[in-house]
Amino acid sequence: MKGHADESRAVMDGAAAIILCAGKGTRMGDDSKNKVCFDCAGVPVIRRIVANMRAGGVRHFVIVVGHRAESVMAALDGERGVVYAYQREQKGTGHATGCGLRVLEDIGFAGPVIVSMGDKIVSTRIVAEILSEQTGHAAVCGVQPREEHPNGGHVMFVDGKPLGIIEHADALRAQRTGTPIELAGRQFAGYEALSAPDVNTAFYCFDSRALARELATVGANNAQGEIYLTDTIERFAARQELGVYRVTDPDDMLTYSTRPELRKIARKFLRPASALLADSPDTRTISLLQAFIGTYGDRPVVLARAPGRVNLMGRHIEHRGGGVNVMAVAYDTLVVASPRDDDEIHYANCAACYPSGSFSVEAELAPALSGEEKMPWLEYLDLPATKEALARSRGDWSNYIKSAVLRFRMATDLPLQGMDLMVDGNIPVAAGLSSSSSIVVAVAEALTALNSLNLTTREFVELCGEGEWFVGSRGGPGDHAAMKCSHPGCVTHLDFKPFSIGKAARFPESCAVVVANSMETSKKSEGSRDKFNGQVAAYEFAFLLIKKNFPDRRLSVFRDLAEVEPVSELRHMLDTLPEEATRAALRQMLPESMEFLEGIFTTHADPGAYRLRDVAEYGVSEIARSAQFMETLAAGDYVALGEMMKTSHDGDRVVWPDGQSARVPSADSSPASWHGAYACSTPKIDGLCDLLDGAPGVYGAQLVGAGLGGCVVALVEKSKAESVLALLGREYYAKNGLPPAAFVCVPSAGSGVRY
Repeated sequence: MKGHADESRAVMDGAAAIILCAGKGTRMGDDSKNKVCFDCAGVPVIRRIVANMRAGGVRHFVIVVGHRAESVMAALDGERGVVYAYQREQKGTGHATGCGLRVLEDIGFAGPVIVSMGDKIVSTRIVAEILSEQTGHAAVCGVQPREEHPNGGHVMFVDGKPLGIIEHADALRAQRTGTPIELAGRQFAGYEALSAPDVNTAFYCFDSRALARELATVGANNAQGEIYLTDTIERFAARQELGVYRVTDPDDMLTYSTRPELRKIARKFLRPASALLADSPDTRTISLLQAFIGTYGDRPVVLARAPGRVNLMGRHIEHRGGGVNVMAVAYDTLVVASPRDDDEIHYANCAACYPSGSFSVEAELAPALSGEEKMPWLEYLDLPATKEALARSRGDWSNYIKSAVLRFRMATDLPLQGMDLMVDGNIPVAAGLSSSSSIVVAVAEALTALNSLNLTTREFVELCGEGEWFVGSRGGPGDHAAMKCSHPGCVTHLDFKPFSIGKAARFPESCAVVVANSMETSKKSEGSRDKFNGQVAAYEFAFLLIKKNFPDRRLSVFRDLAEVEPVSELRHMLDTLPEEATRAALRQMLPESMEFLEGIFTTHADPGAYRLRDVAEYGVSEIARSAQFMETLAAGDYVALGEMMKTSHDGDRVVWPDGQSARVPSADSSPASWHGAYACSTPKIDGLCDLLDGAPGVYGAQLVGAGLGGCVVALVEKSKAESVLALLGREYYAKNGLPPAAFVCVPSAGSGVRY
């Protein structure tokens, strides 16, 4: 019994808070989660509320939930001292508070209790002071000037003493009907209530037992037919047990009902660039922040980061529904961004070779936004004006900024606020480590944070992938997903169509990943775009033909081919494809898909002939290898992983080593052992892979990224990594008159924002 008594006294210690979070929040225009779960400068609103209250002296939290209760509980996962009360029906603030009081009674609490709405971030100082004020009263009501919240309940005073609160809806009804409102034995006309200088903040502090007694007898005789918590205020006032706490600084009590309002208050939590500068540990970030201050001034900012990435298995397939096995690298793009009061994006780069500039978001998208309905993204990209503007700026780095900004604007029903951006990147350009995509992701991170877009990871990744179509490529979101979802020290498996985050596994201590830059550049915004889009088109055409030839299979995405059994049937399906097909031949073979064909033809120059069978075989085999990768890694079979990498690269080869040639798969061999011919390598990259594959300690090497230049990645024994780097220095870089450009890749964290 002694232990039980001690536990009860512990529960009694400190103050409690009942936070009302059961409402639907329909004005947010987004029902994916409860309104208290939306991010406010990187932190869910409800966590900010709890943190401030805890710092102000609250120890016990009752969260009253109803609509989207699971999202509230997820947002507060790990917070100590939190329990929940469920309000099944929306019967008003008094009813919701009663649900919370019953939970406090069940745990034996009988002390001061704050009652607040879940859409109200109150400063720690206000929490501490209203708790102190309550020690002399049964109830304390927070009030603020009417101009701060014109639709709030009107607090009525006579001779300086509070009488109670008239709800705004009741005051409007009295004004409309001419019927006076009775409060504490007095009558008030509607205009008197509406002109009262003080309004209720909906932030209270009560003696919990006194509040429970009053709520037990409150009725629902009001315009809304609900039980108002404010009705108890009149009763406490009549007994002269009511105190009033005046909130004079609007920044001490931040309330929102809509996403633009949330975006506005989120600015309050941004720190100036100089504050980030003071606690930045590395010289590069310091230089970036100093460049921002020198260009734009010391403004409130966010710092966004997006890493480069390497793909250990799963090239050219995420846009076909295949999986990828990725890790982020330590090289990255950093963006410092500050919100503007207009819709303009101003950008600058720490590297002088990248020119500064600006654009208006709404002006850029005027053709897509001017109609009654928003134009689809691909339709906007196909407009002659869009194509002409892009052609004039081909190769301009700012197009990757536009890729993110314009696509994200098209995906939201609200105008975006502009940004001032300072960018710095150290990812080798056109090297297959996705330097361009990292700009898209870093800008998207900043844009999402400053506009409180509250996107899911899936939405974010898919918008980034689609956004990069702006520069002309038609790839999938694999690179963007790798940047967003990677974990330090880990390899992560990602699936597509639909997007999902799979297993993450620690990269083995006994291995290392060596990345070697071939120093051949491949810029998607320039010549290689046609080859890249042409290979994607070959996938599309091959899949259309297979679906036409085998309608009973009911294939929905290309990935489905890799699951066809037996293997001999899959081999037969691929063999029905022509080895090559011209555009004229495709029009004849697929007349029912003419509009679709013509749309794809516009994305790239005519290659003369599309290699359908080889590309389809590569895709099927790479999907199979990617699906096996994590299991093989977990088994510690690094030799098998190396062989998979070699086979994967064989599918991209354009030059074979002396005495070797492409292998013809047998009808019963595993698809993972096939390689097809995607052919996006170069002779230099093939030679670099061959050099690595012949080196002691190397399990396997392959091309990284989209190809046509860039880097090679090799899985090696960790103890041999330095000797492999030395070999590359002698046999590749020195012999080709190039500076050394190889390094050991350290698996890095994914993209994010620092506030």
